[in-house]
Amino acid sequence: MPQLLSIFPQTPPEITSRAQTQTKTATGRAPTFAVYTLGCKVNQSDSNGLARILQSRGFRRVAFKESADLYVIDTCTVTNEADRKSRKAAARAARNNPSAVVAVTGCAATYAQDQFQRAAPNALVLSNARKWELPELALQKLQQQPDWAQNYARFREETASEPSPIATRERAVLKIQDGCNHKCSYCIIPKVRGASVLKSHVALMEEARTLLAEGAREITVTGVSMGDFSEVRNQKLEGRNGALCQLLRELSTLDGLERLRVSSLDPADVDEEYLQTLAHTPKICPHVHLALQSGSASTLRRMRRRYTPELFLKWAHRWREIAPHGGLTTDIIVGFPGETEDEFAESVRVARAANFSSIHVFPYSPRDGTVAAEMGDFVDPKIQNRRVQELLVIAEELSANFASQFIGKTISVLVEKSAAGFAEGMTENYLKARVGLMNTNAPKYSAGAGDVVSAQVESWNGSALEMKVQ
Repeated sequence: MPQLLSIFPQTPPEITSRAQTQTKTATGRAPTFAVYTLGCKVNQSDSNGLARILQSRGFRRVAFKESADLYVIDTCTVTNEADRKSRKAAARAARNNPSAVVAVTGCAATYAQDQFQRAAPNALVLSNARKWELPELALQKLQQQPDWAQNYARFREETASEPSPIATRERAVLKIQDGCNHKCSYCIIPKVRGASVLKSHVALMEEARTLLAEGAREITVTGVSMGDFSEVRNQKLEGRNGALCQLLRELSTLDGLERLRVSSLDPADVDEEYLQTLAHTPKICPHVHLALQSGSASTLRRMRRRYTPELFLKWAHRWREIAPHGGLTTDIIVGFPGETEDEFAESVRVARAANFSSIHVFPYSPRDGTVAAEMGDFVDPKIQNRRVQELLVIAEELSANFASQFIGKTISVLVEKSAAGFAEGMTENYLKARVGLMNTNAPKYSAGAGDVVSAQVESWNGSALEMKVQ
């Protein structure tokens, strides 16, 4: 399962902070596009890549709520709710500007193309296999509108050349691998993203340098199945994660990098070198995401996961030993087919024993074409919802316990947005933070997206650290 199910309505900092630097002409108007990304960090990486291609063709990025010539929706299908939100985004884009081209891609577009033809009847719908054709096909569709084509021709003539891309985010995503060869019984991702493929070490280093040159301060290394990464200059390295760890160490030395964060690694692929690398390499954030999915051995077997609760806890406890202040986050599926009260209780027990800093709780959602969808013995929705709520209460308790150790301490925050005397961002160990900028001996102190500020933690508000610049 991807690391997170969350929604990113794309309003990156450059839309507001760099709007004045965009190319403008006397008669030709720069064409505009907006991006809406759902799902995991792999999708974020893909969306940013599409944005850079469009910017290189002269398009200017705007917020999704604005009227644009082209809307790009990069979808997720990990649950029924993700499908619904993907359809809703496509319909919203069509309402924002009825004459715009709506281009839909990603996992939900691969899984069930027809659902988008109903939400946005004239949408350009492309599977993951055709995702990188999107900029050219969307441009071709726009060129079929005479007024638009004439304006674009004037714009290109007046600018004389295609403008250079600008950074899409201060926090960038580096995808090192895509696809998956594992067959977890609940997961549709192998079908919608295909077999595992790797990027080369050399290509990744060059891509990271480009992201930093474009303005990124933090890079998140991600992939669908990062444990498959094994390429480093044609060398054979010892250890399960030798190549991955070497890549991380080399990335951490790049000029301009403030932080390096690592996305989810399957618990079956964890080893000592991986944990030590994340805990003790300068600039690498002390944060590990291990997707538990269930704390029940019998449920894990039905899920076709490759580890046991005992192996999971071995690495969770080891991480706590070598990085007591490090973040430890997870995903847990509730109400998997056949899940009994005793099996759910095992998930609760393991969650408490692992002492997570954050838990993402997912009610099981059947995906047509997966083994689990054919199992039957589905958990009653009322029981499933009750278990979700019970686990969310425990998740809040564990997050508060983890956050409490930082009260009174001064820690750093990478700012993602700021307004009205406050800045919001993330700590190194993956806690949300809200930083007050006004109560300080430097009245004119300010912080913008991409800045790193040090501030003292005053409290935990249930979802974020409340902090003040001293």
